[in-house]
Amino acid sequence: MKRHLFMLGLLLSVPAFAESTPTQDATRGPPRPPPFERKSPVQLLLEHRQELALTDAQATGLERIQAALDTKNAPVKQSLEALRPAGPPPAGGTQDDATHRANREKAHGLFDQLRTNDTQAYQEAEQLLTDAQKTQARALITAAWEAHGPGPGGRGGPRRGE
Repeated sequence: MKRHLFMLGLLLSVPAFAESTPTQDATRGPPRPPPFERKSPVQLLLEHRQELALTDAQATGLERIQAALDTKNAPVKQSLEALRPAGPPPAGGTQDDATHRANREKAHGLFDQLRTNDTQAYQEAEQLLTDAQKTQARALITAAWEAHGPGPGGRGGPRRGE
């Protein structure tokens, strides 16, 4: 009788334990957005407008710069999205190496264009800021960049600092 009660207790406790144990997906957190969907430096400035004590004229100017950047980056982002594979690669690997290399080279060029556009927009945005705001803005952007980090490691090895 005791053996049957023990087995019954075990059977009832396993589902309760399984429900309370976090899955691997829950511990990872939300999925990271594609690199080209991350915030631009100008967006970061707008999000921290109160910290930077931006005037209405400065905020309006930054919004104009961000809108122009979004317009300029839209076709580049569409091109990057078109290069993304629809899902994980099949086990046999149907895409040949030449096509894969060509797509990677195209993506590198497109990411370079996005970085150039972001840099130009930030340089234009800095012209609207005072010297104190520039110093604070650079610190905010550096902190955001460092918080983002290089990614989960992958082929390049572990993250910085590990």
